[in-house]
Amino acid sequence: MGNLIVEALKEIGYHTIEIFAGLWPDYYLGNRLRGLLYRPFLKRCGQGLQISIHAKLATPCRIEFGKDVYIGFGCWLNGLGGGIIFDDEVMLGPYVTMVAGEHLCEGGSFRFAKKCKSGLIRIGKGTWIAAHATITSGVSIGKGCLVAANAVVTKDVPDGAIVGGVPAKIIGWVEKDR
Repeated sequence: MGNLIVEALKEIGYHTIEIFAGLWPDYYLGNRLRGLLYRPFLKRCGQGLQISIHAKLATPCRIEFGKDVYIGFGCWLNGLGGGIIFDDEVMLGPYVTMVAGEHLCEGGSFRFAKKCKSGLIRIGKGTWIAAHATITSGVSIGKGCLVAANAVVTKDVPDGAIVGGVPAKIIGWVEKDR
């Protein structure tokens, strides 16, 4: 019970800071300042976090960031359920969505179902997730991957893969040091 109260208080503090930080422009300094201000509310956070304007971190206490991570404009990251882990040097384009929990159908409705499915989302070092991509619960994306714009990733992705489509499939491999 004590942990839930602490999490709730952290959420309130985070959302208060989020309103204030949303007034800063979307450029390097504003993005770095947002990263610094959000830091105390995160589960773990490495140096150099940049968070663009209008990015939403639902349940930040269940999100972990490595070093030099960039979160793009309007991203929505919800760690409720299994949590989200970003390794170092991950980059998210605008409007990326990640949700670590899923509604299940109960009695013919998703709206009031009491059960849910959750799973950890993990994004490997140096991965780029392009604009409007969606990563579902329980998915691990390897190191140095590229997730194409508008892709919906529902299965694990191996190191160095380029994935795209709905649902996402491997469409190529990243050429190292091109």
